[in-house]
Amino acid sequence: MKNQQWGVVLAAVIVCAGLLFAASRLQQTGITIVDSRPPEPAVKSEMPAESPRTISVRGEGRIIVEPDHVRITAGVSEIAKTTGQAQQQANRKLAVVLDILRKNEIPERNIRTSQLSFRPEYDWSDGERRLIGQRVEQLLDISIPEIDVRPERVSKILDAFGAVNQLEMHSVAFDVKNRKELLNRARILAFEDARQKADSLAKLAGLVLEKPVQVSETATTATPAPYFRTTPQMQMAAESVPAPLPSGEMDVTVNIDTVFAAR
Repeated sequence: MKNQQWGVVLAAVIVCAGLLFAASRLQQTGITIVDSRPPEPAVKSEMPAESPRTISVRGEGRIIVEPDHVRITAGVSEIAKTTGQAQQQANRKLAVVLDILRKNEIPERNIRTSQLSFRPEYDWSDGERRLIGQRVEQLLDISIPEIDVRPERVSKILDAFGAVNQLEMHSVAFDVKNRKELLNRARILAFEDARQKADSLAKLAGLVLEKPVQVSETATTATPAPYFRTTPQMQMAAESVPAPLPSGEMDVTVNIDTVFAAR
């Protein structure tokens, strides 16, 4: 029995000596043994941060006004053997147009040439290109003010234009001069509408409304549709009484999307 106990002790001593010898050799070679297991994550005791409270609304501001001026786009298109001849024909017709505008007290600063072009005109009817002349085209942009004060002036001008042979009428568009001012007024109304909506929602939810944190805007202006006279009306314009020209109303609208902070 004693011999067995001594044998166990001797074996333990040999194992310990072997481990010490191995550790000494590893230290001499620069090799170290570390624990590669990841550390246990620390337990966080803080509560998650509360997300900010916001209220999102859309406000609308709308102003309806009557147009105070009209823009007319009219032009001539003439063809002749040479560019010079076509230009002369166009100039004669434009002189009639300018005389009509002068008689109706339209200042020259309200008349401008928006397009002037010269080009050869070809005929392709027989499958081959055949030069038939030179074409000259010229467009005029005409601004007629004070239509709210003198509404009959637009009708008189259009009826006189109708008597000019082959004068091309492109559009008649109504507008207002103080568009920026109207947009600013509509913008103020839209923001006030958004604030009132947000304040009502905050009270219903038991919150207190704070400053806006995000604002975006969309603005639109609805104008009356362009007006055109029919061909029979234009042919009879010189002998007929000028017909009233309906100008309609303009709708200036601003929408504001706003996000308010709340607590």
